[in-house]
Order: sequence, then structure tokens, then C-alpha cells
Amino acid sequence: MSWLSGIIGGGIGAMIAGPFGAMIGAAIGANMGGNSSQQGSRIGFSDSQRKQALFFTAAFSMVGKLAKADGRVCEDEINAIHRISKEALGLDAQTQKFAINIFNQAKESTESFASYAKQFGDLFGQEPQLCNFMMNFLFEVAMADGQLHPGEEKMLLEAKQAFRLHDSVYQSIRGRHTGTTTGSLGLTKHYEILGVSQGATKAEIKKAYRLKVAEYHPDKIEGKGLPPEFIKFANDKVAEINGSYDTVMSQL
Repeated sequence: MSWLSGIIGGGIGAMIAGPFGAMIGAAIGANMGGNSSQQGSRIGFSDSQRKQALFFTAAFSMVGKLAKADGRVCEDEINAIHRISKEALGLDAQTQKFAINIFNQAKESTESFASYAKQFGDLFGQEPQLCNFMMNFLFEVAMADGQLHPGEEKMLLEAKQAFRLHDSVYQSIRGRHTGTTTGSLGLTKHYEILGVSQGATKAEIKKAYRLKVAEYHPDKIEGKGLPPEFIKFANDKVAEINGSYDTVMSQL
């Protein structure tokens, strides 16, 4: 994993301000058995590597806080983090270790969930696709035990505000993960996903569909800073867009 090797072998944490820079440095130290002197050159990181490092660190930092939303981290939650890391994201052993180190550092940190969400929003607020993917990831982790706890939802609402997500986007993601999307609003939601009004013509719908698919194409999203492991969320989004397009067109 080129971006991860760059982080672990270099000093990218020292180049990043705020909680995430400190988190990366601590995770590198944990990966190296506490010996941060093994870090290599602090130059040569691409903008893409830096963004991928930030996204990955933000994801597992916020997950660390989500796991303590009810005041403690239980065995089931730890197992869920390992399962999601391995099965949903397909992390290899090295990347899993780095992710768990970030998770452990975050859950013991005095920083709040809101501070992590704010830094992510400040960094990626102009990239709605990345904010959308992060919210989906947080919901996937929050729902790992099959229910959304009040403490978890409070944090997710903090993330929504920090990420500057429209309420309709948040409710759509929430409904998808909790299974509370109502059938009567189904067609309206499909139009919203495509970004067109219900009075749009077939030509307008086709144009919007092509633009949306291009906007969320995995290669394009990775170039914006989504780590390769999270590309599944881009694929999920494209599948959602395809489904909405087929549903809308079948009604015309």
C-alpha cells in the first residue's frame, strides 16, 4: 500500500497540524514499538498521499470516539471494528494494525468527537463526495451491533454539521443504514439522488445521471483523497445512482 508505507516510513504526521497530525505520529510510534526515530525523510509526500492519510486517520479517530458513545468500549464493539476493517474494507494486516492503533489512540484521547469531525469538515468540506463517504462509514460502524444508540446519533449529528451535509443527505444515509426509509418517499428520494426535479425530462435525467456517475467514479474519487480501501463506498454510491436512474426511467 504505497500511501500507508509512506506514512509509516516517513514523517507525514509532523507535516499535519491539529489532532490528526498528533494521531498519525502516535500511531506510527505504536506501529514501530514506540520508536519514532525510525521515521524516514519528511519530504516527498504527494497531495494525494496526504489527503488519504488524513481521511484514513479521521475515519478511525472518529470511530474510536463512536465506540465510547455509551461511556465504555465493550468486547462486541472491538470485534465489530476488527470485522469491518477486515471484511468491509479488506484491510491487509499492516493496514489493520495501523487502523487499530489510531482507534486506540483516539478512544483514550482527551480530544472530543466534535473536534475530529470539525477538522475533517475544515479539510474536506468542499468535497461533498468524501463527506458523504465518511458519513456512510460512520453509520456502518455505528450500526454494527444492529442498533443506533442515542449517544452515537448525537455524534453523527455533530458530524453532519461539521461536514456541512444537507439534512436530506443525512436522512437518506440514516434511512439506508437503519432501514427506516419509507416507501411513500421512495420515488422522491430517487430524484434527489440523481439531482433532478420530478418534472425533469428524459434528456435532463440522462444528462444528470451521466454527470453523477462521473462525479462518483472510483478513480476520480481516489484522486481526491479517498484511500483505496474506502473505494467500496464509491462503488456503493454508483450502484445507488444506477438503481435510482433505473427506477425513475421506468416510471416515465
